[in-house]
Amino acid sequence: MPLVSKYLLSFTAVSLRAYETEIIANLYRESFDWDSVAKNVIDDDALQKGTIATRKREFVEFKRRLQSLTQEQLAYYKNATSSDVKNLTMLSCFKLYTFISDFVIEVMRNKLLLFDFQLINSDYEAFYDSKRVAYDNLNKISQSSRYKLKQVMFKMFEQADFIDSVKNKNIQKPYLSKELIRLVVEDDPKYLKCFLCSDGEINEHIKRYK
Repeated sequence: MPLVSKYLLSFTAVSLRAYETEIIANLYRESFDWDSVAKNVIDDDALQKGTIATRKREFVEFKRRLQSLTQEQLAYYKNATSSDVKNLTMLSCFKLYTFISDFVIEVMRNKLLLFDFQLINSDYEAFYDSKRVAYDNLNKISQSSRYKLKQVMFKMFEQADFIDSVKNKNIQKPYLSKELIRLVVEDDPKYLKCFLCSDGEINEHIKRYK
């Protein structure tokens, strides 16, 4: 019997959107009040996008993602390079959406360690099927929703430079600054696996920053 366990799959509501995430993170740091940020984003249309209904739906995910970060990680948005803004935003997604972090670690990282740099559709299908026993909600979604999970996740990978494009799906190892590596190590070094680091690299980073 399947375990009563669920992946959080609401990332389909909004892709990576690193630039918008950075704006919201900085708005929060001005007030440390999520109600005030919600008013700015939803009512005052700080991002200048979408209908009120869309802004509400997307804000829920932006807020969840940012709340998964430590206060120091959240503060780093202020001084992060554009590359680290993407990486910070991906970190928030890895921490919130285990479906994404599991895929990166179990599929993308393993392929990279074997010098296999290309994702193919069967990689995703095999991963999905392997998780259906433990995560019952994967058995209950429609074929179109299942396709959207893959579509949005791969779009996020493209936006974060984890792959060269959704079309080609060539795996690329992201560049992390020393400061971001430190912030990840001090939080939980396991997340370095999500950034496609080898065990040796992770151990070196732990020695340096722990």
